[in-house]
Amino acid sequence: MSIRVQSWVNLSTNIAQARVKRLVNLGLADSTCTPTERITQLKSRIHEDDRTFRELELFFAALGDSTRLKILKLIADEELCSCEFMAALELTQPTTSHHLGILERAGLLSSRRNGKWVFYKIANSTVKGMVAKGFSLIEEYHS
Repeated sequence: MSIRVQSWVNLSTNIAQARVKRLVNLGLADSTCTPTERITQLKSRIHEDDRTFRELELFFAALGDSTRLKILKLIADEELCSCEFMAALELTQPTTSHHLGILERAGLLSSRRNGKWVFYKIANSTVKGMVAKGFSLIEEYHS
């Protein structure tokens, strides 16, 4: 990081710390502790390593595309071959493989090969329940 960028980061951090101090002193944030303790409390909530956050980022990014959500809806109740996704969604083979790969890397799908055929299914019952719950929440919201 360049000196100029580091200076900017330090200035920004100092401003943020001063704002937290004002929040605490005005009683608008947890006033049972000092501003420094408050910042330490907040930092402790995100103590996981960066790998955990990268994996969560992959997980949520995989869910952030309507084509991938359609794939999850199609596969909710049965194992499907990649060609079935292509036909149902009118996608090319490279596009289908791209989306299936993202879902698989995110841990949402698992695959098995049978000769030249590749079959996909929901990775586990937890993922299956989560997908079903997501769709039911949306249906409930719109009813």
